[in-house]
Amino acid sequence: MNKADMRSVVFEILSKSPQTHFRAIENELRLRIETYERRDVLALNEILWDLLVQGVLAPGKNSLNPDLPFVHVTEYGARCLEEGTILAHDPDGYVERLRTATEGRAARVVLESAREGLISLLDARHVAALLLLSHAAEFVVGDLRDELIRSGRRNGHGTARLEAERGSHSGRTSTILRSLLARRPPTVIAEAAKSHLSGLESVIRLVREEDGSPRVPSLDRNTVLARFLLFPDQCRFAYDAIAWLKKPSNA
Repeated sequence: MNKADMRSVVFEILSKSPQTHFRAIENELRLRIETYERRDVLALNEILWDLLVQGVLAPGKNSLNPDLPFVHVTEYGARCLEEGTILAHDPDGYVERLRTATEGRAARVVLESAREGLISLLDARHVAALLLLSHAAEFVVGDLRDELIRSGRRNGHGTARLEAERGSHSGRTSTILRSLLARRPPTVIAEAAKSHLSGLESVIRLVREEDGSPRVPSLDRNTVLARFLLFPDQCRFAYDAIAWLKKPSNA
């Protein structure tokens, strides 16, 4: 069966049974999913080991059963399950969330960079994770800048400053913000512009010096995880703005 579908059911099982063991989880899967087959146990074991590596699960159920195959949801894992951030431990689910948030408009490079970045985060490679996420953020910012330039040329708005900064990796989004607000976008876009553009810029700035040259930041897991959790809403804003700019009525 599909591993992504299996993973979401595993999360539901763990939410209801935070102290359990591998075979109990498998038995519950059999009851919940008619298409579950005996060979699917290997995919299940991969999911559970991933959660162990990520710190969502830890060995042991209680003092009488302190070792594998008994497991329990950690304090960190419980927060993830309660807050819904467990999605960040599901690369396929995360990419699907990105697709949904952008109504399918996000470029493939954005989706794949975010996916690979999240996989790196789950392997505790925090710097690599943020580098890949910043790559996706730069692409999103570039898409918005390019659409501002195209619509500006089409509708007689000035684009010289935007074009001068095109291709810049510095992460400065102030010019984009001013240009976008000057076009008088809908309130929902205008009110979200500053916070979401600042959020995208902050991701880029973590891996760039003031002059735009690359740097290697010192990061912890929670800092990087927070950036991933905010990214879908930032993408939604950017692609909503792009869709609005493309409308002929904005001439």
